[in-house]
Amino acid sequence: MASYTTAFVQTSQSMLKDAQNTMKNDTAHFLFHNRRLFEQRIEQIRIWLRHSPWIVAGMVGAGIALMMVASWFWTVQLTRSKLTELGMSRVKQAGQTWMILDADRTELTTCTMGERAVYCIQIKEN
Repeated sequence: MASYTTAFVQTSQSMLKDAQNTMKNDTAHFLFHNRRLFEQRIEQIRIWLRHSPWIVAGMVGAGIALMMVASWFWTVQLTRSKLTELGMSRVKQAGQTWMILDADRTELTTCTMGERAVYCIQIKEN
């Protein structure tokens, strides 16, 4: 009986040692691969931190430039009014606004509105 007990203890200790070695190797393998994955993620974060301010600055700059172009386009559309098609130009100078008439297409005359005489611009149709 003593030899069976001794054999059982030795077998149990051998199994325990094998289980400990397996767990140790599996844990080391797991930690090695996770460390590598963690280092790769850290490197990706470093790359993003290095480039992202430039990307954000570029996007903000492009947004500002796009807004400026849209504003310029909108201003051009607003200032190019029907007045030029009618032969008139609007000029702002020294805090005053002047209407310039094209002599070939318009004529300044007086006309009657109701019972009152007023200045009128006659547009010559082509």
